[in-house]
Amino acid sequence: MAGGARLAEKTPLQVAPVLAPGEEAANEILAPLNFGEAPQSGILGDTGTGKTTTANAIVNRWLELSPGIVIVVDDKERRSRFVGQERRDIADLVVRPWDPNGRRVIVLRGDVAAGVDADPEQAAELAWRRAARGRATYVVHDELVAGREKIVKARQWRKGITFIPRSFTKGRAAGVGDLWGAQSPQDVPIEPFEQSNGLIVHKLAGMGLERLRERNYLNGSNVGEVIERLPGMERPPNERGPCVLLVRGQPWNGKIYRFAVAS
Repeated sequence: MAGGARLAEKTPLQVAPVLAPGEEAANEILAPLNFGEAPQSGILGDTGTGKTTTANAIVNRWLELSPGIVIVVDDKERRSRFVGQERRDIADLVVRPWDPNGRRVIVLRGDVAAGVDADPEQAAELAWRRAARGRATYVVHDELVAGREKIVKARQWRKGITFIPRSFTKGRAAGVGDLWGAQSPQDVPIEPFEQSNGLIVHKLAGMGLERLRERNYLNGSNVGEVIERLPGMERPPNERGPCVLLVRGQPWNGKIYRFAVAS
């Protein structure tokens, strides 16, 4: 396929594939915006494989295509990996409203130094309150399940968690989009898989790949082998980042993408 890397017999470790621009993949998963619908998409991969770089690029493209705002739940590290108006939580956002003249990205940080996580359910609830006023929102869960025992356990949403699953099942028509990340797809509930219009997958193996196969994302190709051999932590940082785009029930398009690192 022109512009991509169709690998029938050789793996990415045996050849130097022509990498397609990540912008192509971003446009594919954000395509529902062309029809006035909210996209639901996931980014999967082992730690250190480039998921956050991919997420940032998709957020930037969403901002170009939509007049709404982005709410990012990013509480992993002392410094945010997303550029935006940082707030501790929704209560802090009430006290310090976001600046409409600033970047249309609100980053909920919790208190990393104190070990206080941000609340993904509050982020989803705010998106639904905005939806009631006809305002589009893109919620980014930098990590949907790992370390989120208050949200998910044994692939099930915890009791009282309603706005996050509602976003996946009803957000498309309401203007509530989601971009979710996960290192361990095997721990993700069923709704994100069944409702996502596309998954971007970095290096992944084992149970994570099995879950993609179970969810009908690895049809009719050697894409599972390709995913296993994408560059990961065993490679220098400047070689990581290649990924593929998967659509449930459809064959892999044969392309390997890479998103540019923001300067």
